[in-house]
Amino acid sequence: MARLGRIVAGCILLMLATACQTYPRLDVTAAQLSAASPAIRYDFDIEEAQLRFVRELGVAARSAEDGTVDLLALSGGGANGAFGAGVLNGWGERGDRPEFEIVTGVSTGALIAPFAFVGEEGDAGLARAFTDGGSEGLLRSRGLGVLFRPSVFRPEPLAQLVVNNVDEALLRAVAEQHRRGRRLYVATTSLDTQTQIVWDMGALAQRTDEMSRLLFMDILIASASIPVAFPPVPLILSNGGNQAVELHVDGGTVANVLVAPEPFLLRPPDAAQTLTGGLPGRIWIIVNGHPEPTFATARLSGVSVAVRSFDIMRKAITRADVARTAQLARTLGMGLQVVSMPDDAPDAALDFSQESMLRSYGAGRRLGRDGSGWETLAEPVAEEP
Repeated sequence: MARLGRIVAGCILLMLATACQTYPRLDVTAAQLSAASPAIRYDFDIEEAQLRFVRELGVAARSAEDGTVDLLALSGGGANGAFGAGVLNGWGERGDRPEFEIVTGVSTGALIAPFAFVGEEGDAGLARAFTDGGSEGLLRSRGLGVLFRPSVFRPEPLAQLVVNNVDEALLRAVAEQHRRGRRLYVATTSLDTQTQIVWDMGALAQRTDEMSRLLFMDILIASASIPVAFPPVPLILSNGGNQAVELHVDGGTVANVLVAPEPFLLRPPDAAQTLTGGLPGRIWIIVNGHPEPTFATARLSGVSVAVRSFDIMRKAITRADVARTAQLARTLGMGLQVVSMPDDAPDAALDFSQESMLRSYGAGRRLGRDGSGWETLAEPVAEEP
């Protein structure tokens, strides 16, 4: 197993160091991507993928041992992911954290999601991933190399961070929970299709070949690769002898919270009921950051304007995602609880210093342990006697 991990790590670092730089890329057609798309890949602009996704949600709903379907959605937010990690671990210490039938993650939420999916077994690894200081060198500038490369920062530190924290034990635990019927989904954004792509990570974790392990980690890296800050990640698609390479970036580019595909939200209520298979349900959203606008004097520098603009877009997308989810929850009669960083916690999405992430983690852990901070945006409809 250790040898396999080293091989996968080497493949990831080699691909990221070479495949997405200034080298020409072969053209790929929409038909080629479609033919090479494996069953674990969902493009919700395609109706067949929507229907497949709905069927899998039904499988997850039937795995609910307590008769209530719990869905956890973890937002993007860069270094603020330490807050979400703290919420989950504090919640676990409190003793009333549900077993989530469905877990979804976007961007930094994608890095949290596998640990949240496996439950208490993942808590120690989750804390280490966001507090041990391993992310301090994440933003390693290319210097003058930025003039010839598709990103400001080098890709290797992010890849190494994923490799160091996603081990064989975690992959086996994810695969085991998938076999129980539960589902783990991670979102990326395809630069080729201009759509958010959702990946069935539990099904992928069940595969034991080296290429599947490589794809699992590459998807996590891609989901956290903020455009321009980090280079796009080439994902190799393979299905029935057809192959294609698709470029992916941060899943939060399209939507920062994943509960259901956008076309699904537009369907009539009777079709949307399949989200829980008719069972009572609760949606829990952890927002890794402050979704509301905050005042600060804008600085007239290229970097400051870019960072401030990115923050504005991220917050606006998050608020829109939460609003759409609230409408869906009310339509379905589901409960919706949302927690975000408190005002006294640092909203520092690009500060990966251990000191800052420990503060964010501590703020989240306090909220998780005392049960405060959750805002009710939709009440579950009580069952008739």
